[in-house]
Amino acid sequence: MPGRTFIVTEAQEKIAEAWRKEITKKTPVTGPIGGHFTYCFTTTSIGIIIKLKHYKGEEIDLTDYDEF
Repeated sequence: MPGRTFIVTEAQEKIAEAWRKEITKKTPVTGPIGGHFTYCFTTTSIGIIIKLKHYKGEEIDLTDYDEF
């Protein structure tokens, strides 16, 4: 069965990286693999919603709504 690939654009990744750095200043990474962040992809009938979540509950919406 073929899988599904989700794309994070360079612009979205720049936003995500800046946000990760900001969060990491407040909550330093302590684990050996740094699993503090999770990308969440939600498919809808008009597009894909992309959120980046921190394990303590903060999140950022990386969705490019102009593509809907």
